[in-house]
Amino acid sequence: MNIKSMKWYYFLGCIGLSAYAGGSLAPTDKVTEGLTTAIASLKMDKVAVPNVMPAPTTHARYFVSAERKSNGSGYIVSFDNTANCHGAQYCSVGSISTELQGNPTVYFDNQNHEITQRVVLPKGGVVYYTPSHAMGSFWPGRIEWRCDITLYTLSWELPSANERADLLQMVSSMWDKVC
Repeated sequence: MNIKSMKWYYFLGCIGLSAYAGGSLAPTDKVTEGLTTAIASLKMDKVAVPNVMPAPTTHARYFVSAERKSNGSGYIVSFDNTANCHGAQYCSVGSISTELQGNPTVYFDNQNHEITQRVVLPKGGVVYYTPSHAMGSFWPGRIEWRCDITLYTLSWELPSANERADLLQMVSSMWDKVC
């Protein structure tokens, strides 16, 4: 990757973080716009999103869009900086998605060192945390876990100092709804 493209990826990462106030979580329904409509558009019985999420900067909100996956058995709910983003990488800050029969992915850095960490939650559930990293593109931090036959993936662009704690708190806020 050349310097020009590295600067572009850094710039895109900064855009995603620009709407985040940092270090505090807020009730999801208070910091989102279009959440109820997006979830209703999926026409699915069970759609789960975190009860709390990173608080955006003052007077900002996350715009929510949702779509069913092509096989119809999973979904992705995107939280974006702009109303017409619909989950595009350059303006999306986070997402929650599901997949039937999926398994958590173990990620490796460019030196082939495993970067995914197994984490046991206070309620006893096991999740897999992968910190944000650059590998051809920027990959935001994520947590994956499986309940019954469903794989859940929560991904969010966060400052590295808050990333793991905020993601774990988001997952904990929705754990009882999905597991």
